Amino acid sequence: MNFLIYPPLTPDELEQVQAVSPDLEIVNALTEEDALAAIPQAVGMYGDLTPALLERAESLRWLQTPIAGLEHYMFPELAESDVVVSNMAKIYSDMIADHAFCFILMFARGIHLYMRRQVRGEWRKGTPVRHLGDCTLGVIGLGGIGSELARRGKAHDMRVIAVDARPHAAPVQGLDALWPQERLHDLMAEADFAVSCVPQTPETVGLIGAAEIGRMKPSAYLINISRGVVVKLDALVAALESDKIAGAALDVYETEPLPAEHPLWKMENVILTPHVAADNPHVPQRRIDTLRDNLRRYLAGEPPRNIVDKRRLF
Repeated sequence: MNFLIYPPLTPDELEQVQAVSPDLEIVNALTEEDALAAIPQAVGMYGDLTPALLERAESLRWLQTPIAGLEHYMFPELAESDVVVSNMAKIYSDMIADHAFCFILMFARGIHLYMRRQVRGEWRKGTPVRHLGDCTLGVIGLGGIGSELARRGKAHDMRVIAVDARPHAAPVQGLDALWPQERLHDLMAEADFAVSCVPQTPETVGLIGAAEIGRMKPSAYLINISRGVVVKLDALVAALESDKIAGAALDVYETEPLPAEHPLWKMENVILTPHVAADNPHVPQRRIDTLRDNLRRYLAGEPPRNIVDKRRLF
């Protein structure tokens, strides 16, 4: 099988991939010119497929992307082609779920307020405290990240409800409710912690705006660890300034970096991190492990894992 890799892997990574099968004829292209020369013979590819490469891809049947979110990767010609595309879904799920649950724990124990008092050198006890066993976790998008977050919620005795564009997907064990995406407003009304875990698709841009935030309880928190364009920041700021919700935590934003003058920076009931929820030392090896596993499957005549709907981007 002729297999193209571009941009190139490191020598150690390439050795791991070559060890999958002696039937692999791998071109680890150092430059785009090398990739353009190799792509006509390639049956499979790992890396960044550009329109110029696709135009010359006479034999390409399968593409493994090095990323999970495809909103900036997919282009019309690829979406319309017969090339099967698989992504890196689930290699970040546990770490991003941990980041989201960290936000939940901080709000539940008032850590976000105590940290600010620490900076001021202020010894003062007392913040609003929530017992997680009394709370409802609302998971918006029950993919890999959402499923991991739901499991963490159940481990802390929370009531866990979710909405998903694929409501017939296998539910998390013990999940209290799984609704179609059309019931987002119901979830927002019931959740004490509403967490966005959806991918970026045309349907999820601006998914959470004034109407959705307006359904939330004054004691509830909104958390976004998915994509910045999902939550309308103007609507969120308006709700926070008028005490319509208790607080918010964000790792992603409509505009990145978040401008220094943005009002969210100075709000005491807001936690902000700079798009780092996926940071983890195991990510590079997980990419190679996913590639190796899918190569084995493809060579065995089995469909690769994580095949995406190219038009829905997940």
